[in-house]
Amino acid sequence: MRPVHKGVMTLMALWLGVAATPASAQVAAVQMEVAYPGVVVDSGQQASFDLRLTGTPGVASALHVEGLPAEWSAQFKGGGAAVDAAMVSGNPDVPTTVTLDVDVPGDAEEGTYEFTALAGSFSLPLSITVKAGVAGSITLTPDFPALRGPSDADFAFNVDVANETDSTVEVTLAATGPDGWTVTAEPTTQAKAAVISIDAGQSSRVSLKATPSDGAEAGSYEVGMAVTGEGIDESLTVGIELVGELSLTITTPDQRLNADVSLGGPTDVPVVVVNDGTAALSNVVVTATPPTDWDVTFAPESIPTLAPGESATVTASLTPSDGAIAGDYDVTFSASSDSASDSMDIRTTVTPSAAGGLVGVGLIALTLAGLSLVFRRFGRR
Repeated sequence: MRPVHKGVMTLMALWLGVAATPASAQVAAVQMEVAYPGVVVDSGQQASFDLRLTGTPGVASALHVEGLPAEWSAQFKGGGAAVDAAMVSGNPDVPTTVTLDVDVPGDAEEGTYEFTALAGSFSLPLSITVKAGVAGSITLTPDFPALRGPSDADFAFNVDVANETDSTVEVTLAATGPDGWTVTAEPTTQAKAAVISIDAGQSSRVSLKATPSDGAEAGSYEVGMAVTGEGIDESLTVGIELVGELSLTITTPDQRLNADVSLGGPTDVPVVVVNDGTAALSNVVVTATPPTDWDVTFAPESIPTLAPGESATVTASLTPSDGAIAGDYDVTFSASSDSASDSMDIRTTVTPSAAGGLVGVGLIALTLAGLSLVFRRFGRR
C-alpha cells in the first residue's frame, strides 16, 4: 500500500473538518431576535417589530427588508432616529435594539404577508396579517345630532373623540360647512389647537362651532368634522335647521311718540308693526297699557302672518275715563308674536271735547251775564 503524502493528508483533514461542520455552527457575526415575529393590524395602520441584535460585539451590519409588497414602506429606527445599520453592543446589560416600522396602506387586502428582515447576512422571517377592525377604531360621538335656531345665532356641538385602539394616537382636526359659513373644530381644553393626542382607551372632547353666513336663508344645513392621521380617517356630520332671525318693531307712521286725545269719545291712534327679521312672524297681536279706567280697542285685533320686510298698521282707539282731566298721560303699546316682541311709550295729551268746550263757553257767558245784572242792580243804589 502506497503511503499517503503528508500534505495530501492535511488537505483531506481540512476538507473533512469543513464537511463535518454542521450548518448550525456556521453562525453569522450578527443575529436578530424578535419576541413577536407575526403581527396582526388593520389596513392603514402601522406594524412594529422590536428587534434585538446579538452576536459578535463591535460588528456593524446593514439593515434592510426583502419581500414586502411594492406599495408598502418600512423603516428601521434606533436611538430615536432612522437607521440603516446597527452594531452589537459590547455591554450585555445594554443590548442593541432596533424597531422596524412597516406602514400598511389603507387599501391593503386582508391576508397574511410574509417578508424578511436582514442584518448583514442574517435573515429573520416576519409576517403581517391584515385584518379589518383588529386594531380598534376612533369613534366620534356628538352631544346632539342636530340643532335649531335663528340665522343670527351661533351653534355649538360637543363631540367626544374616543380612542378605542391599543396605542396613543395623534390626529388632526378639520371642520367643514356650507359656503360662507364659519365652522371650527378645536379641543375644549385648548382653543385654536388643530392637533390632539389621545391615549389608548381614552377620549378627548372637541367643540364644533358653526356661524351661519350673513343673510343665510331658513332651511336645513349640515356641518361636519374629521380626524385624520396615523392611518385614521374618521368623520361625522350634524344638522342645523335655520328658522331665520325673528325680530319685530312697533312704531308710528311718522315715528312721533306723542298724540292728542279728546275727552268724551274715542281717538284713533295708528301704530305700525314691522317685521325686520328674516323669518315670517305669525299671530302678531298689539296690546296697550293705558291709564286706569281708559278703554282701548284695536282694529284688526291680530295679524295672522307678517312676512320678512313687511309692515302692517293697527288702529288703536283710545277713550279716556269719564273722570280724566286735561293733561299728559303715558300709554305703553306692545306688539308680540310667537317668538318676538317690542314695545313703545306714547305721550298722550288729553284735551276737552268740542261739545265740552261749547258748554264751558256757555257757562262762562251765563256767569258774566249774571254778574252784569248784579252790578247794574246794585250799581244804581
